Amino acid sequence: KSKVDNLDFTSQKTQRVSADQLFDSKVISGLTLSPNGKYLLQSTIEYQASQGDTPIQVTELRKLSDNSVMYRWQDNRPSSAVWSSDSSQLVFVANKQIQLFNVADLSINVVATDMDNVSGLQWLGNTVLFSWEKPFKADEKATSKRFQALEDRWSYWRNNSQLYQVDVASGFIRQLTYNKVSSSLLDSNADKGKLLLTRSPVDYAQPAHGVTQLIELTLADLSETMIGEYRSFNSALYADDGMYITAGPRFMDGTGIQDPNLEVNDYDGQLYWRDAKGNVSALSKAFDPSIGSITKLENDDLIVTVTEGDRTPLYLFDKSKTRFNRIDTGVDMIDGFSVAIEQSTPTLVFAGTSATAPQKAYKMKVNSSRKQLLFDSQQLSYANTRLGKIEDFDFTNTHGHNIDGRVYLPADFDASKKYPALVYYYGGTSPVGRHFTGRWPFNLWAAQGYVVYVVQPNGATGYGQAFSGRHVNAWGKYSADDIIEGTKAFLNAYPSVDAKRVGNMGASYGGFMTMYLATKTDIFAASMSHAGISNLSSYWGHGWWGYGYSGVASRGSFPWNNPELYVEQSPLYHADKITTPLLLIHGNADTNVPVGESHYMYTALKLLGKEVELVEFNDQDHHINSRQARFDWWNTTMAWFDMKLKDEPQWWNSIYPETKEE
Repeated sequence: KSKVDNLDFTSQKTQRVSADQLFDSKVISGLTLSPNGKYLLQSTIEYQASQGDTPIQVTELRKLSDNSVMYRWQDNRPSSAVWSSDSSQLVFVANKQIQLFNVADLSINVVATDMDNVSGLQWLGNTVLFSWEKPFKADEKATSKRFQALEDRWSYWRNNSQLYQVDVASGFIRQLTYNKVSSSLLDSNADKGKLLLTRSPVDYAQPAHGVTQLIELTLADLSETMIGEYRSFNSALYADDGMYITAGPRFMDGTGIQDPNLEVNDYDGQLYWRDAKGNVSALSKAFDPSIGSITKLENDDLIVTVTEGDRTPLYLFDKSKTRFNRIDTGVDMIDGFSVAIEQSTPTLVFAGTSATAPQKAYKMKVNSSRKQLLFDSQQLSYANTRLGKIEDFDFTNTHGHNIDGRVYLPADFDASKKYPALVYYYGGTSPVGRHFTGRWPFNLWAAQGYVVYVVQPNGATGYGQAFSGRHVNAWGKYSADDIIEGTKAFLNAYPSVDAKRVGNMGASYGGFMTMYLATKTDIFAASMSHAGISNLSSYWGHGWWGYGYSGVASRGSFPWNNPELYVEQSPLYHADKITTPLLLIHGNADTNVPVGESHYMYTALKLLGKEVELVEFNDQDHHINSRQARFDWWNTTMAWFDMKLKDEPQWWNSIYPETKEE
């Protein structure tokens, strides 16, 4: 039923980016650099149509000086691999064994067998520490389950993981911790014979309704010393005269809070120093980026991953000067990195992407900006691919806050034409990163003829504590206004976008935002919510992590003491205000946001006679990760917007033929 009378064909040397490229292309999935900087263990992953959902994964040992391959694994690939301090040996788990690889002769010795569910290897002198999980064996004849705690909804909670030590020469294994609560290894100090570990016993007394015990274990007699119990805690590392700790702003009675008069977000990571006497000081209070992981160098300086706006760069923390210095990696998003910690001027290897640049991997010195290319996905998979331009687009909201954003233009953008547009956001506690690809392929949407606006509303980390604190006890109050204001500013700045053909979408908290926005505005012509929350009370009580996340996002608020929040901010209770056609997508095995959250809204809109579609993805959890399901998910989303924003229902009707054409 096409209205096209004539077709013109032209040959082009380049192509627009495709879904297959974005999902299948080979990328680096792991990097482990030897302490002396000479050797690199590199893992890659790629997909091929003939292999279906089964990835092709390879791990190689490479000589960093010339990037040559010394050894290659494809079957029984090493996991949890760590280098010995002298860089002569590599210990890892493979084929349910702890194996020892000798670099000199490329030989492999088996240290221990029958090591199922072993992970977290760390060298300690000539021994290796590891975590060993023992699965809980349920009564197969039982017809019921009595819950022991809220955590018992987690399928793995009754498993128990403890710490062990194996002597690599003899294979003798020693159990180090014995506890009903799982023990997790953080760090070790061979000189002092000490280990840092954590446990998380059940404790709901205060938000976020959990507690972390930081414990020091003495190897000589296996005695344990409780360092502290914390409601906000992420990690810790030994240093020469104390330890580094990462945690939220409320750690140690709010030591990391910039302004005590403002609400803070416990997901906004901060860096702390605890000296040998137990005194704690905040190291990042004046540093707006959110602290992620930390890696300690030989001189006690740190390599730090951070969330800085919509980017995830690396910083060097200079301990002597208490200063953060950004490392010039040249990429927006660090996918993975490793550093030669024993070198006086450490070598860094990393892989990363930018918004319109596929993954590359480099080596460089930490104190230099000169880089040597090790891996280039652009040349491997995108050499003949043309991409559209990306432009930064910020605006100032009515409260005077700068709201960050970016715009993707179609590859063959013509400013004299009118385009449909898609608006994407998260709205929760994390910004939408500038990844080249991923579950949300902005470059693919642009390639299919959409102008794409990504907006970072209030509540996200990486923009300072005041900004991220507006996430708490808000559930859309600030974010919705920012998205609506931002969309209007975007339309005003881009006259090539047809204001009557703008769609919006988000997932998880962003899916909640999509439903919430539908109750607040009619500026969007069509909407899609993936795994969204429609009823805050049901998510709080039923989602696997609902009560814990709500302990941060709704700190101190419960259905009985703040019903206004749980009702007025729940889209379900305002479904009658929705006029925008809404597509609801959900994995029917979702444990994070149970599929009922979409069913509640679907039921409401059906009974109200509103336009709504519900698509469930069988056996898929919160994320749609398998190859074919991912393609079906992307196709469903784009077919919906093509139908609503381009007046092209053919794709949607071919996927779901029972749908009648309008």
